[in-house]
Amino acid sequence: MNELSAEYIKAAELDRRIKTSAQLAQQSLYDMCMGFKEMRDSRLYKELGYSDFGEYCEQETQINRQSVYKYIKVAENLPSEFVSSGRQIGIKKLYLLSSLSESERTELTENNDLENTSARELERQIKELKVKAANADVLSHRLEDMNNICDTISKQRDKADRRIRQLEAEIKDLESRPIEVAVETDSKEVANLKDAMRRVDLDWSEKYSKLEEDSLKDRRELLQKAEQAEKDKQDKLSQLREELDRTKAEYEKKLAEKAENTPTQDDKAIFKAYLSTAVDSVTRLVGFVNEHNDSDNYGLFTQKARQLADIINSTLEV
Repeated sequence: MNELSAEYIKAAELDRRIKTSAQLAQQSLYDMCMGFKEMRDSRLYKELGYSDFGEYCEQETQINRQSVYKYIKVAENLPSEFVSSGRQIGIKKLYLLSSLSESERTELTENNDLENTSARELERQIKELKVKAANADVLSHRLEDMNNICDTISKQRDKADRRIRQLEAEIKDLESRPIEVAVETDSKEVANLKDAMRRVDLDWSEKYSKLEEDSLKDRRELLQKAEQAEKDKQDKLSQLREELDRTKAEYEKKLAEKAENTPTQDDKAIFKAYLSTAVDSVTRLVGFVNEHNDSDNYGLFTQKARQLADIINSTLEV
């Protein structure tokens, strides 16, 4: 057998270190999530001189409070063995999974390779799962209503059957007597009861069909709303990208025009043109950041915008 090469031994050792570090990182992630939860719940951050939990997070860990609360939700809704399983899922996908019930999470985990599934695809599947669960809940309530109707009909039928048997017994007794009028009257009552039972059966059948039709209609409406919401989101993103492209093109065009101007132009006119372009670009940038204040990247967008302002202030000659 050939001896193992030095490069192979080095590769095997590096592979072992990477896998060990990945497992430790995943375990450390859950420990951090639990640590944030305990610090918030016990309010121990006050012992460190902070009156606000979010302020403690941003000052001591440089993690914004929105991200910290995502970590806490992971700790509250996911078991430690799931987070520390060794799979490299990432906090964004863990946060998405924390919104599911155990059965929903198990179904999603069994049908997907979570490590290789993108956060966007996972979010799409979770939305479909939520729609499915909502439809199932609606159907469950409708089924419960139908069961109640069936119980009521069954009780009415039993009552009618008892009354029919009672009347039949009375009819047999009366048949031995020479009083045809009484027999005829009771026979009509039996016929009326049987007719009432047929009407009850027909009414139940119509109600069942109506419930089934309404359930199908509700399900279609829920699916259409989910599809429309996704389409609106994609349209909004396309509009933002087009607006950014137009702004960039306008800015580059104006810069090109300024570069072609002769040195004899009025400095004030040049300054006005530059200022107009800059104000327009900054206004669009601020609008974009404010429109995405519910995004995971909001903290990053705000930080970069402030850095831009700092760069302008620091580079201007006093």
